[in-house]
Amino acid sequence: MQIYRPSELIRLRIALFIGVVLVLTFMVADLMLLPRSMLQLYIIDRLLLQLPIILAIVILSYWQKFIQYRAYIFSGLLIALSYSNYWLIWVCWQEQQFVFPYEGTILYAFFCVFALGIQFKLALVACVINILGFAGLMWIAPVYGDRVPISMAFVCGSLFICVYARYRLDRSVQMLKETNDRLLKLSKYDPLSDLLNRRAIREQSEKLVALSRRHKVSVAVLMFDLDDFKKYNDSFGHQKGDEAIKIQARLMKEVFQRQTDIVGRYGGEEFIVVLSDIEKSQVEKHCKAFLDKWKDEGLKHAEGAKHPLMSCSIGVVFAESVSDLSIDRLINEADKALYEAKEKGKAQYVLAEAQCKQ
Repeated sequence: MQIYRPSELIRLRIALFIGVVLVLTFMVADLMLLPRSMLQLYIIDRLLLQLPIILAIVILSYWQKFIQYRAYIFSGLLIALSYSNYWLIWVCWQEQQFVFPYEGTILYAFFCVFALGIQFKLALVACVINILGFAGLMWIAPVYGDRVPISMAFVCGSLFICVYARYRLDRSVQMLKETNDRLLKLSKYDPLSDLLNRRAIREQSEKLVALSRRHKVSVAVLMFDLDDFKKYNDSFGHQKGDEAIKIQARLMKEVFQRQTDIVGRYGGEEFIVVLSDIEKSQVEKHCKAFLDKWKDEGLKHAEGAKHPLMSCSIGVVFAESVSDLSIDRLINEADKALYEAKEKGKAQYVLAEAQCKQ
C-alpha cells in the first residue's frame, strides 16, 4: 500500500483554498460586468453551488481514506463545477438572453487536473463527460450563435491539450521513477549475482550489529569462497565462471531467507552473510545445508582442483554478544576462519567464537 506524507494532504488543502480564492476573485470581476438583473442568479450559482462544493471537498479531506480516493473525488469536483457553469450559461440564456462565457470550463479542467493532480485516465473520463455536456448545451441552447462551432472546437481542443499534457506528465514521472529505482538498485546490488554489493553490505551490517547490541542478541558473520575458482575460470571461461557465481547466489538465497538476513557478494568469488538473533546450532545447520546444496548441483570442476565438483568453503564467526565488537572485527574473524577451512581441505566450514572484552 502506498504511504503518503502529511505534507501531501496539506498541499492539497492549500490547493483547494486557492480554488476558493480564485472563485471569489472571478466573482468580483464578473459582478462588475454582469447586468443588474443577473446578479442574483450568478450569486446563487457561485455561493450556493460552486463554493459549497469546494468547501465540502475541504471538509472531506479530513476523512481518513481521503488520500486513497482523492483522484475520484477531484474528478467528481471537476465535473460538478463544469456542469454548474453549464447550468448558469443555460439559465442566463433562457431567462435573460445573456451570453455567459464558457472559459470557466477550461479553467476548472486545468486547475483540477494539474493543481489537484487528477491522473490521466480519470482526467480523460472527466473531460469527455464535460465535452459531451458542453455539446449537449450547445444543441439545446445555441448560446453563441454562429460562433458555436468555434466555441465547441475551442473547448474540445483545450480539454484535449489538458488531458494530453497530463498523460505526458504522468509518463515522465513514471519513467523518472523507474530510472530512480534502477539507479537505486545499481547502487545497492551486484548486477551479476543480484545480491547486495560490498557498500550495501557494510551499511546494513553496521545497522544490524548496532541493533543486536541494543537488544543484546547474537550475531554471526559467514564468509564464503568458491574453491579453486580461478582454475574453473581458466578452464571453462569467464561465462561459465559467471554462471557459477549465479548458482552460488541462488543457493545462498535458498538457505538464508529471513528478512533480517544480510546476503551479499563481497567481491570476486567471495560472499558474505550476516545473521542476527540466531543460535550457534542453527548457523551450523545452515552451513551444512549450503554445502549439501553445492554437492547436489554436481557442477564439474576443472582438472587440478581440490575436488572433482565445484564446492565452497565457509568461515564463520559467532558472537553471543556484540557489546564491544565492530562489523570490521567480525568480518576479519570470519575471514580467518575461512582461511582455516581452506587449509583443512576446502568444501567445509570452520566456526569460531568471538569473545567480547571483559
